Amino acid sequence: MKTNTILNAFILSFVLLLSNQNAVASSKVFTKDSFEKVKLQYKGKQWLMLLWSLDCPACFKELALLEKIRVTAPNIAIVLINVDDNHEVTQEREAVLNSFGFNTLDTLYFSEGSGDINRYLIDPSWFGELPRSYFIESNGKFHGKSGLVSELLLSTWLLDKPHLPQQF
Repeated sequence: MKTNTILNAFILSFVLLLSNQNAVASSKVFTKDSFEKVKLQYKGKQWLMLLWSLDCPACFKELALLEKIRVTAPNIAIVLINVDDNHEVTQEREAVLNSFGFNTLDTLYFSEGSGDINRYLIDPSWFGELPRSYFIESNGKFHGKSGLVSELLLSTWLLDKPHLPQQF
């Protein structure tokens, strides 16, 4: 337990040092209305929705993969949702988003105490395992996947390939 606390403190310190103060992320509260707006915004497009947490090391690996892919394709359609439903993590959450350069993406977060309701709203069959990715087809069909997603799968999906690879 002590090792995890030290590791989390180190990661947070590193992230805060790397954060870009000129381009600041500004996340919005995730609500049923905001979720519907995001779906309408991307209607007819293929996009990715990634759910992540500050306490999820695999989430940071997936965020790093997204950052790498965005270098070659900065306008890909990605929505990030932080599931830490604790108002005390606001600065940490925004620092992480800034450190990865995600200030131009749609970023949302669960408000305090809303985790269970929001998980059900997104997907009644999702019980909170992270990272959680949703690959949304241009026709609006959602494909959920729990656990770390490979770089191949992310790049295949995000770089406008029409279908999910066979290994999905």
